[in-house]
Amino acid sequence: MRYAILTDIHEDIVHLKRALKKIEKLNCDEIICLGDISGFSVPHYHYFDTRDAHECLRLVRENCSIIIAGNHDLHAAQRTPSVKSSFNFPDNWYDMDYHARAEKAQGKIWLYDHDELDPLYTKNDVAFLKSLPEYHIIKTKEINIFLSHFIYPNLSGSMKIFLTEIDEFGQHKQFMKDHDCEIAFAGHFHFSGLYVANDHSIIGKRFNKKYNAQKNDCILVPPIAGSRLGKGFCIYDTETNIVQTKRI
Repeated sequence: MRYAILTDIHEDIVHLKRALKKIEKLNCDEIICLGDISGFSVPHYHYFDTRDAHECLRLVRENCSIIIAGNHDLHAAQRTPSVKSSFNFPDNWYDMDYHARAEKAQGKIWLYDHDELDPLYTKNDVAFLKSLPEYHIIKTKEINIFLSHFIYPNLSGSMKIFLTEIDEFGQHKQFMKDHDCEIAFAGHFHFSGLYVANDHSIIGKRFNKKYNAQKNDCILVPPIAGSRLGKGFCIYDTETNIVQTKRI
């Protein structure tokens, strides 16, 4: 199987369309989306005039066989993570006002109200986002693949945690093993290329460089939204075990 894997669209309809056009020419069997279809943050993105969360979601639903919920998608759906982390979300989290949530979060959780624009979803869009899984497992004849938006126990990326040391991936690798998976893909990190945590170290692979995936690898793929040179997606071939990023 040959999979195209994309993530972190953040309402960027222009670059999502470009990515889908490139993927169409690459003879992929399926397209996977690892979440954050939503999430236009005013300080970080500069395509206000073209942002379109509703159209992005429509295209993702039309083209992707697997869709995972990211932290911004959960927020848009007013839904707390179902896979529990070290932060205990109150049942009335979205009934609390911003200041009450900020006091409860103590800087540990992303809060979106102060800098993120309303995605302007329809009721049907929101219902669909509420139904999305926080992880998914693909079982092929060659390998079992674990898919999530970020890294266990922060699978949805809702906590303010970014991993830079190899030991920090230990819980995720154990979660993979518990689910009989040999390789994992995630997003959220917005790295320009591949960000790979193997059994020994963390390595980066720039765009168009081929990477021979190994057992127990956690592979973070680049975002659709982002800087001019940092946007892209990856292709994973289960028969050759080769992963390669493609710039948009």
